[in-house]
Amino acid sequence: MMVALVLMALAQAPATPPATTQPPPATAKPAVPQGQAPKPRPAGGATTTALLFITNGAGRAIEGVTVSMMGPVDREVTSPESGPTRVEGLRAGTYRVRFTHEKFITFEKEIVWRAGTAAPEMSITLNAAPEPPPPPPPAPAPEPVKPAEPVLPPPSAPKTVSLPDYIEKNFISGREPQKENLIGCSGVGQALLWQIREPWNARQHAGADGMVYVVGGEGRLRLAEREFTVSAGAFAVVPRGTTYSLSRSGRNPLIVLAVLAGAPCAAE
Repeated sequence: MMVALVLMALAQAPATPPATTQPPPATAKPAVPQGQAPKPRPAGGATTTALLFITNGAGRAIEGVTVSMMGPVDREVTSPESGPTRVEGLRAGTYRVRFTHEKFITFEKEIVWRAGTAAPEMSITLNAAPEPPPPPPPAPAPEPVKPAEPVLPPPSAPKTVSLPDYIEKNFISGREPQKENLIGCSGVGQALLWQIREPWNARQHAGADGMVYVVGGEGRLRLAEREFTVSAGAFAVVPRGTTYSLSRSGRNPLIVLAVLAGAPCAAE
């Protein structure tokens, strides 16, 4: 009877619900600053130091070689005066190593390091760079340009003239203010006889230098803003482009022999 009552009590008691297990709260990841990409985590934390022995053909260490390593991490160092060149902080992987020096030929080589193995070592012999070619000889200086020689007209034949006889035969008339006669021609100059009764003003020779000699009579010569009294035997030089004037004094005409140098004329 007692056993039956216990079984009835157990049958009427409410069932206890099974315990539930709550998952642990997730660990919050650190926030990445806005605008900055998260840095990739390295595959492994192990690093090593490579030892590079860089020598020339005679086996001597070369100082100042630029060693550039490109791979999982990039490194660049310069070789010391003696001893190996140390490249630190290398991670496992394959690297391309470049050796550069102005006096040696640039050389490249691959090096591989696996985590857990011995630090890599490498012996490199660099060949000397060829001497640069000599500079080309300087270009010869250009020959100076020779000025073109002026083309001169042919000279005339030698000639003599008696001025008193010429003047007597070609004396100016009373009605002529001035009279001009060509009495000689050299090809690059000319000799003229001028006989002046009326003033001969504002004369000028742009391309010839004049030389004036008074043969007879008296008069006035105005030259370069100055005025002179002239008579037989007077001489004056009139540079090209200079303005001058001639006039007589007294009853007789002023007679002048003028030579114009640089005024070409045809030979007679």
